[in-house]
Formats: sequence, structure tokens, C-alpha cells
Amino acid sequence: MSEELAGAADIITGAAIARAVEPDAGGGKSEATICLNCGTALAGAHCHQCGQKAQIHRTLHAFGHDILHSVLHFDGKIWRTLPMLFWNPGDLTRRYVHGERAKFVSPLALFLFSVFLAFAAFNWLLPDDTDSNPAVTIQTAQQKYQKDRAEIMGDIAKLEKEKIESLTNRPSDADRIDKEISRYRANLKILDDSKGEELRQAQIAMQQFDLEKTKLQTEIAKLEAGIAEARKAGKPTQAMEDQLEGQKMGFRLMNTAANTLNKSGEDLEDWRFTDLDFPGADALNKAVEKAKNNPQLLLYKVQSNAYKFSWALIPISVPFVWLLFFWRRQFKMFDHAVFVTYSLTFMMLLGTVCALLISFPATEPVGGILLAFYPPIHMYRHLHHAYQTTRSGAFLRMCLLSFFAMTALALFAVLIVALGVT
Repeated sequence: MSEELAGAADIITGAAIARAVEPDAGGGKSEATICLNCGTALAGAHCHQCGQKAQIHRTLHAFGHDILHSVLHFDGKIWRTLPMLFWNPGDLTRRYVHGERAKFVSPLALFLFSVFLAFAAFNWLLPDDTDSNPAVTIQTAQQKYQKDRAEIMGDIAKLEKEKIESLTNRPSDADRIDKEISRYRANLKILDDSKGEELRQAQIAMQQFDLEKTKLQTEIAKLEAGIAEARKAGKPTQAMEDQLEGQKMGFRLMNTAANTLNKSGEDLEDWRFTDLDFPGADALNKAVEKAKNNPQLLLYKVQSNAYKFSWALIPISVPFVWLLFFWRRQFKMFDHAVFVTYSLTFMMLLGTVCALLISFPATEPVGGILLAFYPPIHMYRHLHHAYQTTRSGAFLRMCLLSFFAMTALALFAVLIVALGVT
């Protein structure tokens, strides 16, 4: 429940930030003749000097309406912007660049809202394995092993009984029955050698897992106590809070990974970077050593940084789009920035919608098909109409832009990981 509330809070926060950068398109009439903010004489629904609405309120009902208005309404512009973004992105970009801006939600405002919406949705969709019990999986495997073994032993017992009867009534069948008994005993040995040893190793691994889980719970309790003491003493707690979040994420991931125990922890212990010797290598070695000692904190920081620095995708991507049109001087960097921001917004919204569709069995094929086929179609239409290119030119640039998009995502991932490590 707490994660659902956190997701809702993210959506509201995103809407509030988007509203902060998105100007209003209209407002209600008011009997006031002077702006209550700057004292300028009013000539309409807004002050022409400072932009404040002429009509203000001081009721809780109106305050709640503002919250819903920020999340769902965007002064009606959202319902004009989204259909064009999904099907006519080129027209939307071209019209916004050439001055039709009061009609549509600005690229940055829509991008910010889509980022918060995407992270809230994916956080809600992630499985919560904190309360899972991996031992149940081992217990189930143990029960199946015992059942299979009992079936084979039962078959052997029947064959031995049949052999005794055959010695009296059908001596010629004894050799055949002996061969069948030998085959069943061979299968039993194979079962014991494979499943039995596998289960023993899994039980040893689970014992180690339970030990590490207990250590992690103890560390979480210590951090929570330390944060409480620091707050009482008026000391900063940000570093400990980050570490606590990382430990909690690690606790959650331990339960998820326990069903597929592997040697990743041993591989992690084998990391060695002490041989690096170049300017700045010492700082890198220390950062990587810190990440090795607390990988769950690194994962938490990477997730947090991806959320906070998602806007960095825009300046990373703009130069790649410029390369597609650098000889056409009529297109400015502002035009490319608008194109990139609307395109990233669409991809984020599409990913969110497809993730929601895929999470339900009935709509899973629809989500998969949309995610696989519509992004290149959208990119082609966006390029073709926004830059007024030929069909062949738009197709060629779409292929290049697909490669550039992967490169931009790789650079963004390197940036986020680097920020998390350092």
C-alpha cells in the first residue's frame, strides 16, 4: 500500500512541477478590477503585468480542485496535445515551433509529467518480494523429489513381486523383469545423483542466504536507530538515509534473487581495480570499492539518479538530431530541442502504457505489439511532418535516429552509473 501511495504522490508532484513551468491558458471572470498581486488595473481574466489570475479563492474545495486540475486538466490543453503527440507529432512540433503555443502543453511541462508518471507506474508494477519465503520453493522441490523417488521405488517393488510369481508360473519372464528392474534402479540412481545433490546444495545456499538476510536486517535496524539519534542531536542524516534506502532495496532484491541462487556474490568479491594507474585512478578505485561493498546502495542511487537526471536525455539527444539536418539552416537548435523533448515524452508515455498492458494477461499481446512496432512508425511520422522531408528522407533519417537513440541511451546510462558510483 505504501508504494501505491508513493506512486500517487509522484504523479501529483510531477503535475505540480509541470504546472510551475506551464503558463495558464485561461481563467474565470472576476469582479475585481485591480490585480491583488501587483496593483495593475485589470483588462481581462489575467493581469497583463504579472500574469496572475483575476479570480482567486480561499476555500478548501477550490484548493482540492486545483490539485485535480493540475493532475488531470492542464487547462484543457492536455486533451489537444496528447492526441497529436500520439498520431500527428510532426504537426504538433511544427505548430509549436512556429508560435502556436497557448493551444498546447509545452514540451518541457509534458516531459516532466511523463517522467513522474512513468516512474510512479513502474514502481507500482515492480514485484514486491519483501515478504516472500524462498524456502517454500526448496520445500516444494524436496516434496517433488521424494514423490518421484517413491514412484520409482513402488515400480521396483511391483517388478520384484512379479519376478517372484514368474519364477513359479513363467520362468521365461524372469530375465525380462530383471532388465526392467535394472533400468528402474538406474533411473533412481540418476535421480538421487542429480536432484538429491542439487537440493543439498540449495539448502546450504539458503542457510547462507538466511545468515546474510539476518545481517542485513540488523544493519537496517542500526541505521534507523542512528538516524533517530542524529535527528535528536540536530546532525545531518542525508548520508545515512541514502544508505538505509540502499539496504532496504538490497533486502528486497535478496528475496527476489533467492529463487535463482548463483555465484554473483562470489563474482562480485573477485572485482579488482587496484591495478589501474592513471590520473584520477585512485578516486575511481575508491568509488568502485565502495560500490562493491554496498551494491544495493549503488542500485538505489542509480534508480534515484535516473529519476532526477532524466532531463539530461534532452541535451544528450539534441546534437544527434542536429547531425541529421546540419546543412539546413532554417532549422535552429530550438527546433531540434522541441522535437527531441516531444519525442522522448511520447516514448516514455508509450512505455508506461505498454507496461500496464503487458501486466495483464488479456492485454499482454496488445502491449507487446505496440512496443515493438509503433516507435519506428511514430519516429518516421514525426520526422516527415516536423521537418517537411520526403518519404525516403524521413525513412533514412528514422533508421539513423534509431541508432542515435540507442547511443544516447547508452551515454545516459554511463552518466547515471558514474553518478551512482561517485
